[in-house]
Amino acid sequence: MALPLDNSSPPANGAAHGGESAFARRNGTIDSSTTEDGCSRSLSLSENGNGSDGSGHFSAKSSSSDSRDSGSLRRYPGLSQETNRTSLRDSQFSEEQVVRLMLQELRDRGFADTFELLQRESGHTLEDEAIAQFRGNVLAGKWIDVEKAMSSIIAPGADSEKTQHAALFIVKRQQFLEFLEARKLKQALVILQNELSMLTDDIPQLHRLSSLLMCPSAAELHSAADWDGSSGRSRYLVLEALQKYILPGKMVPVHRMETLYSQAIMHQCGTCERHVRSADKNLYIDHKCPESIFPLELQISLKGHKDEVWYVAFSPDGRYLASASCDKTCILWSTEDYSIARTLVGHEGEVSYLAWSPNSKYIVSAGSEKVLRLWDVETGETLQTFEGHSETVASCRWLGDNDKFISGGMDQKIIIWSTKGNVIKQIASPRVHDLAVSVDSSLLLVADDKSSIHMYDLATLTFIDKLDEPSIIMSLALSPDARFCITELRSGVLHMWDLEARTRIREFSGHKQGKYVIRCAFAGLDGLLVVEGSETGQLFVWNRNTGRLLTRLDGHTKTINGCSWSDKLAALATASDDKTISVWPAYHGAPSCVPDSAKHKADTLASSSSVSRSMASSSAVANVSDDNDDDQSMLAAV
Repeated sequence: MALPLDNSSPPANGAAHGGESAFARRNGTIDSSTTEDGCSRSLSLSENGNGSDGSGHFSAKSSSSDSRDSGSLRRYPGLSQETNRTSLRDSQFSEEQVVRLMLQELRDRGFADTFELLQRESGHTLEDEAIAQFRGNVLAGKWIDVEKAMSSIIAPGADSEKTQHAALFIVKRQQFLEFLEARKLKQALVILQNELSMLTDDIPQLHRLSSLLMCPSAAELHSAADWDGSSGRSRYLVLEALQKYILPGKMVPVHRMETLYSQAIMHQCGTCERHVRSADKNLYIDHKCPESIFPLELQISLKGHKDEVWYVAFSPDGRYLASASCDKTCILWSTEDYSIARTLVGHEGEVSYLAWSPNSKYIVSAGSEKVLRLWDVETGETLQTFEGHSETVASCRWLGDNDKFISGGMDQKIIIWSTKGNVIKQIASPRVHDLAVSVDSSLLLVADDKSSIHMYDLATLTFIDKLDEPSIIMSLALSPDARFCITELRSGVLHMWDLEARTRIREFSGHKQGKYVIRCAFAGLDGLLVVEGSETGQLFVWNRNTGRLLTRLDGHTKTINGCSWSDKLAALATASDDKTISVWPAYHGAPSCVPDSAKHKADTLASSSSVSRSMASSSAVANVSDDNDDDQSMLAAV
């Protein structure tokens, strides 16, 4: 039976517009070019090759007598400039804003002559003279002039003085670093003591800046400060940092059009009901995932355990699938061909839970024997055992840095462990049914043995809030962005909570759930799917945002105890009481699809000798019987 629970970067340059002239236009190797309408235009480029004089303006001259002529429209018979402009009069967007975004994009991509032509033709400029001068001064390192202009350029906020100080700190920090780079230590020290120290209360940051005075060379300064110097991109980064203090109407936010493209694609992905594959960065078409996801016929069935499989999890790097069983072992399956890579032997009781370290090098496993084990994935050896719980360990999770993890048990203990075996912190808690930790290790959720979720701030280990359910919580899962959690209830439904609003927002039902633990999960890219097993042996897949049931997968003959999603492989894996693990590629052609080489392998992948190689020691081999085919690892590729 299943496990019972006791009721107790900047954008890349665009493609060149045509052969040598386009390349030369960006690199400053040609002084003139001829356009399609026969107008000869000379282009003077600065030394940096981007056509900019450092102020954000391009220098370009045109011999065309009419900057607003419609020669470029001659390729489109019947289309005049006036007709084209008339067709856009009903646009819901400001022409000025649209043109300024176009100008910014042209400048960023190096189309200097087109930039100047559009400014003249439209009558709009990217920036006014004051902003252009400010930009040029920042990029030229004219910090005195930058400081003089800031009072009139920086947008007043609710706390104007605080805003001015924050912006000025960015400038003074850069000036301090440039003095250090030039070995002008006296001037740097004056800025640190008389100016930077007056602009911030961040004492640790001031201490870090002070330590840079000891750097004996520019190279060591660059490394210690994580700063690429005055001749690198640091001044551009200063300009970007200052921009959040400048009204968008004065200075268009950095890479604004690129940001809008990305937001549009994110919105399309967010409204994609079956979001299981990465969106192509194609601006010509809307993103859409395949209509059919998770092939209805089972693709891969793994047989290697001698008893019920209670837990399954893909490694973060996608190389392995780990399974935990009532037979007291864990098996690591290579996702390259779904053969056994390691068998982890050492537990004296059923193994009900395991967790991968963020770097995929270690596994922590737990179960009924009250002891946790730390395993080396490459060798299959036990590195450490952890004894501190007096009852069954219900769950364990890593804390993000590969050297700490947390466990919770039915003994009313939550323990934070060092991988060296030390207890870092112990927290009194209710009896624990399940744990969830956010990706950044800032939030801990604890499901108790009653009907509540307890929220903790992991940084301070302080209690945040409690969310109550109408029924006992059997398991819970946290979305990748930690905004939502789902709870699986003994009453046979799943609930989704908005953790920011602290409200229950959706219910999922249809599966059969009774007295056993069936672990729910988020799946799909960005966690836009909700998945849950059933006592009928089916896997249910819902859309997170609509609650609509998308599909039911038939792949097991007994209860599905848990499931795991891999972004790397675009696949789901399920663990069942029927002693098997099933792998479901999200779509045809997904990285998880069975390789052709694996399809032609014999059913039996591991002889007794290959099993022996996967054991941690020769004594462990005796624990694996190969009396019949069912006791050996098998791959069924349909």
